[in-house]
Amino acid sequence: MKHLHRLLWILAFFPWLDFIIRTNLPSVIGSIWDDIFLLLILVTLWLYKRREPRYLSVPGSVKWPFLLFLFFCLSSVVVHIVPLPVSIDAIRVIFQPVLFALITMYLLDDEETSARFMNFLLISTVLIAVFGIIQYVFKIDTGLWKHAKDTAQFRIVSIFSNPNALAAYFNMILAFTVASVLLLKDKKQKLLYLLVSLVIFVALLLTFSRSAWIAFVIMVLYFVFVWNKKWLIAIPVFLASTPFILPQGMINRFAKLFDPTYYQMSSEYGRLAFWAAALEKIKENPLLGVGLGMFGDSVALRHNIPFATWVDNHYLKLGAEIGVPGLICFMLLLFMLFRLAHRLYLTAKTDKQRIYALGVAGVIITMSIQNVTASILEALADAIYFYALTGILFAFVFKAKKEGKCSP
Repeated sequence: MKHLHRLLWILAFFPWLDFIIRTNLPSVIGSIWDDIFLLLILVTLWLYKRREPRYLSVPGSVKWPFLLFLFFCLSSVVVHIVPLPVSIDAIRVIFQPVLFALITMYLLDDEETSARFMNFLLISTVLIAVFGIIQYVFKIDTGLWKHAKDTAQFRIVSIFSNPNALAAYFNMILAFTVASVLLLKDKKQKLLYLLVSLVIFVALLLTFSRSAWIAFVIMVLYFVFVWNKKWLIAIPVFLASTPFILPQGMINRFAKLFDPTYYQMSSEYGRLAFWAAALEKIKENPLLGVGLGMFGDSVALRHNIPFATWVDNHYLKLGAEIGVPGLICFMLLLFMLFRLAHRLYLTAKTDKQRIYALGVAGVIITMSIQNVTASILEALADAIYFYALTGILFAFVFKAKKEGKCSP
């Protein structure tokens, strides 16, 4: 198929398409268009790529944790006799985005295609960031998100559903732009990626997502460690200077973490209370939880499950619903994906390959951290990009095997 790679261009502008369709077309279309897009991907890949078994390039170290995670999810559904509509919705929310890894695994055939996809993705992200900055400057309320506890601080959402989901998206893209700044040798390209990074970073700050800020710092520390350890000595100086550099609003946002009143309120009807409830469920049902979709976050609330609540921690939510073994498998999956990205970075032969491998490692770091304080992987766009970007790793492994090289 001559224009097969155009599926990648649709993926690059997915947030804009999702925003336009959901806000301008009937809700029925808005709720299923992403399913139609995924179906188009699967049918197209089967028609034109079925003779290329690229799925076999997924290393066993990644495949087995994923299969075991799937097993425990399904087991929790069967053992607890989860109602069919709830189980279908819960499985769809968790595993449907995984299939988007196929589009990058199968269509990123060469560096030219990868570069074009990344350029389109950066254009889309800069537009999202600029829209968010304008939203902050003029205090534009898009009506996409409301939160009673954040009325004192205006937080941008741009075209996303909430600030934390937007921040997670920005961090994933910053993983590639910052990696490009560090690893590219051409000074003009470095400057261009630096400017792009600054625009997105400003928008990231305006989300006022503390977990995203922390995740970004940890990602940068990892980048500096693998790029040039000598620069680590500058980190303490930078951290010491941040109180004098950051705007007062951002300092206050962090200072709130040390306010005893904040912890008292959180333990009564906030995040700490949610975590305590999840830990209690894990204690009561350590092996298979209470059933997938039967405790907290979007699926349980959507289906009006009794006593359902927001958990604000993807790991505790999974532990409560599918049990400790399933949670361990999921965390092992994240670790194995990170290890694969790290090894591909160390064995890469070109700067572009190193950038993509380091970028994916950054994606995994930031998403792993941000899911400690929110179920970011239940946000559709974030989940799609997380798995689509990790699919780049499998495209690299397939190419290495095709060229007769050993897989990392």
